[in-house]
Amino acid sequence: MSELARQQAAVERFLYREARLLDRRNFAQWVDLFTEDGLYWVPSGQDGPAEQAVALIYDTTARLRERLTRMDSRAFWAQQPPTQTTRLVGNVLIEPSDGPELAVECRFILTLLRRHRQALLSGVAHYRLQPAGDSFRIRQKVVTLQERDEAFDNLTFLI
Repeated sequence: MSELARQQAAVERFLYREARLLDRRNFAQWVDLFTEDGLYWVPSGQDGPAEQAVALIYDTTARLRERLTRMDSRAFWAQQPPTQTTRLVGNVLIEPSDGPELAVECRFILTLLRRHRQALLSGVAHYRLQPAGDSFRIRQKVVTLQERDEAFDNLTFLI
């Protein structure tokens, strides 16, 4: 197997593992995938710098940990009962890079089930992945939803 094929397989395994952690609601392990200076951004509407755009989610790793503390409490009524999710990840592309950090793009479909209502979200995720042993850490994840200009009923889960 060529080095490029090994790298592709490793990135795909990482993204599949991330999806599994999220679908199983193992959020603490998911946040541990991020670097300490990590960023998780789900922009709304317009493209452009985060400072100039409305964001559905714009969290640092520290902010994600705070969000998890609230989600784990019984007082987090917005997720009672919890949203059930299933993610399909595909079309994984690794962009050429000068350094060790990888720029990765993938497409996804996310099904949601909550209170007998099913919904579907889809889009593109862009990652900045740093090698970490035989795996990676997420320095940046930007999720561009196809439906980003639509009204959301309850966006209290992690995409």
